[in-house]
Amino acid sequence: MLMSGLSLFTPVLTSHAQEITTCNAFGHFDVTIDVDPAGTDGASLLIDEGGQFPVEAGTGRTIVPADFGDRSGGPHKTDDPGWVIKAGDFLGGEVLWFRALGSLRFWDKNQQRWLNDAPNGERIRYFGAIPPEILINESAEDDAFYAEGTIWSGAGIEGPLEAPIEQAVEVTSGDAIHAHLDFCLEGKTAEGVMGDCTIPGRGYTGLPTIGAYMIEMQLFSTAVASYGEQQKYIDSPPIKVLLNNGLVANECGAAINASSSMIDSSAALPAAGILIMSGP
Repeated sequence: MLMSGLSLFTPVLTSHAQEITTCNAFGHFDVTIDVDPAGTDGASLLIDEGGQFPVEAGTGRTIVPADFGDRSGGPHKTDDPGWVIKAGDFLGGEVLWFRALGSLRFWDKNQQRWLNDAPNGERIRYFGAIPPEILINESAEDDAFYAEGTIWSGAGIEGPLEAPIEQAVEVTSGDAIHAHLDFCLEGKTAEGVMGDCTIPGRGYTGLPTIGAYMIEMQLFSTAVASYGEQQKYIDSPPIKVLLNNGLVANECGAAINASSSMIDSSAALPAAGILIMSGP
């Protein structure tokens, strides 16, 4: 779901706070992406420069706590966090995209540790937009591929590795981009059938295990630099989204604090720079 509007989120975290007690009291909230220098060739996409959210030890990656219990779309769905780019940071018509990274991780509250897979094959599905060129070409097969969303599981990623979030509007104040897309958690039903978030309604997501689920993504734009066929903006650092399913405040706080003190052993990304565009 795409949605724009005023954020009702009041920051409750201290700068890069590591001792957080909850991730289920935020309601509607956003992550701000700053572009530095604004709107110019070679500018960097920067995450949470205001320091609202915790960071991961070693990598400095932002960890954004969200909650499936916020009643947005059903018990296993949420459209938070949203993504905001201020006027002037992106020019009108430029598109913010996400790139899926890594695989799903699961916080087991009984073992008090993060696991590399969910207990019953649970998965997170995230619904990006359909790329403009796919809409123009009117390919039913391509439309369906993007409409199915991107899936993180313990085995990795299925579906589109990259998808648009929203196109910037040309404004002189306010937000050039303010978009909320749907996250959805799928688990097995009582009959052992995997839930499916693409089926409309509240009762088709199954019965996923209580715990926290963490995925990783990166934000970027395919806008072209003014001097040639090269990518205009430097991709954001990776960002981790921690999605709570049924943990109470202190339990969820333990998951957040464990992730913020965790050293990530994944391979480093290539050095940041202006990259040659290789596709949509």
